[in-house]
Amino acid sequence: MSTFIPKLTVLLILLLLLHSVATPENPSNTTTTTTTYGPWLRGITIKNPRQTGCRQRPWMCRQDDTPSIRRCCCQNRCVDVTSDPNNCGLCGIRCPFTWQCCRGLCSNTNLSPFNCGGCRRRCFFPRFCFYGMCGYAQRLPPFPFPPRPRPPH
Repeated sequence: MSTFIPKLTVLLILLLLLHSVATPENPSNTTTTTTTYGPWLRGITIKNPRQTGCRQRPWMCRQDDTPSIRRCCCQNRCVDVTSDPNNCGLCGIRCPFTWQCCRGLCSNTNLSPFNCGGCRRRCFFPRFCFYGMCGYAQRLPPFPFPPRPRPPH
């Protein structure tokens, strides 16, 4: 019985501490302040906040760009439609996997002789584009060797 009483008192003290911590403060002690804004600040912050992105202002994508056809407002952000594979040429046109958007057209850069391995990398004839490399695994063209010397007659 002698060990039971100290354990019981410790338990009661812990319960009292938890109860005092868990009870909320008296709400009458809190103070509320009302903030008053001026008419200009109230009109800017509350009634009509400015929208972010280019959905409401699509002309902002055409600023500081020489050819204005390159940038468009797609999904509320400015995008270069000549090189973006998710918006190739127009908004929402996605290039297939491993293809690139070159000048607004989807191109397979693994096989295209005009965009071999990247945009505007051209393979010249007799070489073909395989795996994004010009002339991959092709024989070398015949070189113009000088004629063989002949023995004198």
